[in-house]
Amino acid sequence: MEERILGTECEYGLVHQRLSLPSRAKKGSGGARGGTLRENLERMSSLLVCALASAGLPAAGEFLGNGGRFYIDRGSHPEYATPECRSVKALVAHEKAGDRLVRRLVEGARLLMAQKNIPGRLHGFKNNLDPHGNTYGSHENYLVTPLAMREIGRIIPFLLTRQIFAGAGKLLGPATPGVEPPDCFPYAISQRADFFENVFSDRTRETRGIINTRKREIAYGGQNVRLHVILGDSNLSEYAIQLKVGVTSLVLRILEEDCLEEIPLYSKPVEALKAISRSPWGGCRVDGRAGRYTALDIQAMYLEKAQRFFALHGSAEEKAVLDLWESTLVGLSTLRISPRTGVIEEDPGRLGSKLDWVIKLWLLNRARETNGLSWTDPNLRHLDFRYHDLDPETGLFDACQSLRIVDRVVDEEKICLALTEPPEDTRAWMRGKIIREASGRNVDVIVENWESIKIVARGQGPGAHPFERQKRLVNSLKADLKDPFEARDSALLASVARFIEQCD
Repeated sequence: MEERILGTECEYGLVHQRLSLPSRAKKGSGGARGGTLRENLERMSSLLVCALASAGLPAAGEFLGNGGRFYIDRGSHPEYATPECRSVKALVAHEKAGDRLVRRLVEGARLLMAQKNIPGRLHGFKNNLDPHGNTYGSHENYLVTPLAMREIGRIIPFLLTRQIFAGAGKLLGPATPGVEPPDCFPYAISQRADFFENVFSDRTRETRGIINTRKREIAYGGQNVRLHVILGDSNLSEYAIQLKVGVTSLVLRILEEDCLEEIPLYSKPVEALKAISRSPWGGCRVDGRAGRYTALDIQAMYLEKAQRFFALHGSAEEKAVLDLWESTLVGLSTLRISPRTGVIEEDPGRLGSKLDWVIKLWLLNRARETNGLSWTDPNLRHLDFRYHDLDPETGLFDACQSLRIVDRVVDEEKICLALTEPPEDTRAWMRGKIIREASGRNVDVIVENWESIKIVARGQGPGAHPFERQKRLVNSLKADLKDPFEARDSALLASVARFIEQCD
């Protein structure tokens, strides 16, 4: 498939910072998670929804005028799903627009807290792990052919090893199973790797699988299906987002072309996933071959297949991502980190300005050196979480970006535009156009799902009988957006415009 639909979904963490916890929350971690703290998280999430209503952004329920979706997911986590995108750069802009949206809503929630005399300060985090050890997701969606879905197990080694450039990094706590010995620094490159128990599963919580098998068609006629990847970390680095999604798209392309033969499979994939996170340069055994293979070895095999295929095929964007992939793997092969102290000794590829887990490790090492901290110091764990804070005053990644020490992929103007405007080359444009056109008019827009929109006429006042409207006025109009590649349906747009005009 030369052209692909891409999308991401990010669950955000909320922290209500207070001087002290309520007495019920002090009685143990179980009570803190399931009692007062959980109830407080629900209240804070509801404040974000209220803030969205007053933010001035056109919306229809959970769907926004930029074609994306914001809602409160299970566990009371706010979640932003990007609109459907056809280019990696567009996806990066729309995912970062989600970060800006959550930041704006947190600021709005703080104003509501002040009005309601709720003490403390609310923070939004783009990460995958809360201080109590609970995880929440960062999901990717790719339109793939049915053939690719049948053979999807062939990309498992790729998914296991891509964390070497897509991981967000985390400090390992003293109670973390399998933590490195005391003479090694307790750092993992992935936040999500420790939370997978199966190779295949249709669940996104608890018994998660490396490959999510829940079937969802996203193109009419069963022509294509949605691959739902739940394995990745939430990235703040635009460079890392571009790599993660772009390279995965390349691998899916060569899978669809049946060019992924002879890639070795890990003997124990779940164990390999966790081992690579703890020791990215260590080797794991694969089936049918002697010796052990590092994550870099496996990535190099996929890269070689891609280079062979895209030498004769591919768009300019695909070839640009291919070059980015190669240069990143070269940079990782020359990256030198002390296995004892965690100090970055050599970084000729400048990955400390590109990849989240390397940027964070550099920041933690700088804090250790400046303040004489040990790896087990609680202040270091606090800095780990602050890296993901979306507040520009307290977030460490935002500070790095302000100081221009991390690489950008899209400029701020395009991110701000993505907050209000959908991509112009997918059905998201139609969805966003209808939501914006109906905003402030005498109709209600009900977005039933990503494929269907209903526009319903409002009554002529609180006492009006539902049938006492303009004669011959149709009560509702349904718009079907079955084809994710179809950006503009002129006839449908004309029907929507006429219907809205009739209702005014």
